[in-house]
Amino acid sequence: MRNRATATRVVLIVWIVAAVGGDVALAFGPIPPGQASDLASSESLTILLLAEAAWPVFSAVLAALFFTLVVNKIAPPTAEVSASALRGNTRVQTVWIVTTLVVVLSIAVYGTVALAIDVPGTGISTTSASLPMPTSTDQPLEVQVIAQQWWFTYRYPAYGGIETAQLVLPVNQKIQFHVTSLDVIHSFNFYALGVKADAVPLNDNVITATPTQVGTYRVQCTELCGLWHGNMADNTAMVVSASDFSAWIQEQTALDAPIMKYLPPYSHTYSGSNLPQPGVYAP
Repeated sequence: MRNRATATRVVLIVWIVAAVGGDVALAFGPIPPGQASDLASSESLTILLLAEAAWPVFSAVLAALFFTLVVNKIAPPTAEVSASALRGNTRVQTVWIVTTLVVVLSIAVYGTVALAIDVPGTGISTTSASLPMPTSTDQPLEVQVIAQQWWFTYRYPAYGGIETAQLVLPVNQKIQFHVTSLDVIHSFNFYALGVKADAVPLNDNVITATPTQVGTYRVQCTELCGLWHGNMADNTAMVVSASDFSAWIQEQTALDAPIMKYLPPYSHTYSGSNLPQPGVYAP
């Protein structure tokens, strides 16, 4: 009996140490997708809270398995507990149900509020209206992501609707991504910014994020879209300073000048005669 009580205390202490130590390690460790945008930071915090809540439960399950498989073998109970006694322990059942309910509902409410995306204009759209050039960092800069087999191109309606093969964004500027497709269903994933949106023909999928860290990042398609799906990955997406972005926009405007007459008018979706003609623009 003494050995069993000692083993029980040891398992309990080990679980407490593991639960606390794991939560501390999670709090100081890197949590994806990171801090490169306000949206990514919100997602990272949500993932951290989920992990902090899940780890003690996970470690408790491991401790219970160890107790069942090892402790019960080396120090078996002197008497078997009847099933009726276990089922009749209303205190344990109540604590378990209430604790589980509080944890699950708290996480559900927080996750819903933290990850809610409230952006007008999502869904099917054929309008050519666009956001004007922002006069402050709080006003969104519209950037259109056009998916097609098998690459992404980007249009900047506030700068004459120029189209580029490289995604460049100004740091600390709210960006309103408008994601659409010219052919099949794709998915635009800017992992570092926490941005992931399906690109569907005749659909304008809108998501907003503010980049907060200058750097070079990866964008890729995360929806199987055909033979060369793997080609839809680019490691040259950039977040730059406001001055560098202005210089880049001026350079791209000059480069695009000869082909602007061939590009269709800017629109949130493209179809029929409004589709860019093959070979007019490609990365």
